[in-house]
Amino acid sequence: MRLICPHCGDKTRIRTTKTLSPIYREAYVQCTAPECGWSGKARVEIAETYNPSRQPNPDVRLFMSPRARIALLAQLHSKKD
Repeated sequence: MRLICPHCGDKTRIRTTKTLSPIYREAYVQCTAPECGWSGKARVEIAETYNPSRQPNPDVRLFMSPRARIALLAQLHSKKD
């Protein structure tokens, strides 16, 4: 994942990260352009499931995309037949 400086548009560098939960992190970022000098905090959240894990963590609850939900229900339905 590439983060761009909101001021000059140059690349940023992730200096450190802090895990707040299995799906949420904070990243402290710094612009790589010496003439800019901006630094700040980015928040990264895993928001949706497209393909379910084969090793699900019971503590993690994520929204399942409608397409993934339909596919999963179809698989479950076909196993019953």
